[in-house]
Amino acid sequence: MGMIAEYLMVDEETLDYLIDLDDEDLTDRIFEIEESKKFLSIDIDKIWDALHCFLTNVSATEPIEDNKLSEAIVGINTFSEDEDADFISFTENDEIKGIIDEMEKIDFDILVANFDPLILKKNKVYPKGIWDENKEQLIKEFKAAFDELLKFYKKALETQHHVIVSIL
Repeated sequence: MGMIAEYLMVDEETLDYLIDLDDEDLTDRIFEIEESKKFLSIDIDKIWDALHCFLTNVSATEPIEDNKLSEAIVGINTFSEDEDADFISFTENDEIKGIIDEMEKIDFDILVANFDPLILKKNKVYPKGIWDENKEQLIKEFKAAFDELLKFYKKALETQHHVIVSIL
């Protein structure tokens, strides 16, 4: 297996409940909510760190504060400051519009023209060795994940949901 990025829409009541949980209970409850299918969720599998680097030129292990493209991948607010805790963050509904606006400004053709897979190696992105994959295949994966995320954020905004990001 490996670390997969999952995005989960939740309502206000659920977010308030999750904020009050300790780290271990939070992870367990996130899994339970995802499995219940009560709220929409998507995952972009293991491509999250490489996509972050493709969009921002740095690994997601170094999120860029106030950078909406970085926040699209890793969220805005963390549940825990404990570096040993699972990575789970959230973006409140009123923060989503800025992410969507920035994502819609992306010119994929320009990003593709400037993309060198070795930047992934230089930034030691996860998963290790992804930079050795076929460049065209990587770009297809980036585009598919990006489009899925944008659609997901638009649906969250429209339905007044918050977004939980878990990278586990």
